[in-house]
Amino acid sequence: MNSNTLHIINQKLKDEPEEILKQVLGYLDGILEKKSQKDWYEHNLNYQLTDAQKRELDAMENLTDEDFMPIEDFFAEMKAKYGV
Repeated sequence: MNSNTLHIINQKLKDEPEEILKQVLGYLDGILEKKSQKDWYEHNLNYQLTDAQKRELDAMENLTDEDFMPIEDFFAEMKAKYGV
């Protein structure tokens, strides 16, 4: 890997809390684990939504702000569920 790329990554992460670094490490582990699968790159490059996913997104297209959960409630729920 280009040492400049590693330097940029290091600079971006140097002051981040441990919990963020653990999330980044988990993400990297996932990428590297899947790298060994022969078609991983092609699968992700050519990824297509299922018809059900497309319908779900279409149904959300005209939602108003009031249709969504308040951000405070969302954060509280994520913290309770995932410790984020």
